[in-house]
Amino acid sequence: MKIQLLYILDCSWCVKTKGLIRESLKELGKDAKVEEILIDTDKKAKKYNFVGSPTVRINGKDIQEQVSKDECLACCGELEKLKEATEFVKQECKCGCRTYFYKGKQYPYPPKEMIKKAIKKSG
Repeated sequence: MKIQLLYILDCSWCVKTKGLIRESLKELGKDAKVEEILIDTDKKAKKYNFVGSPTVRINGKDIQEQVSKDECLACCGELEKLKEATEFVKQECKCGCRTYFYKGKQYPYPPKEMIKKAIKKSG
């Protein structure tokens, strides 16, 4: 099983997602390599067909088929103002952050149960 975490620099939801992936694997007794892919340019975004931060793919498939973006629920407003933030990060923050829908609720990251369900489905 191959798990990818695609993210933009300094995304607080990505740090949380990374932890949830590890917890899910441990709780399910699964061992998988988690490849972390920093998306920091338009070229990389196109190469990986990036749809927003954080994105989790298992065996190349997004864990949520329908992708949506919304106003960030955390730090994007602050990231945009940082001098060291790249133009790509600023652009992503202005476009909105990726959101996940699970059991009728909206989340700024994939909830653990969604991740576990996707892991189980992938084998």
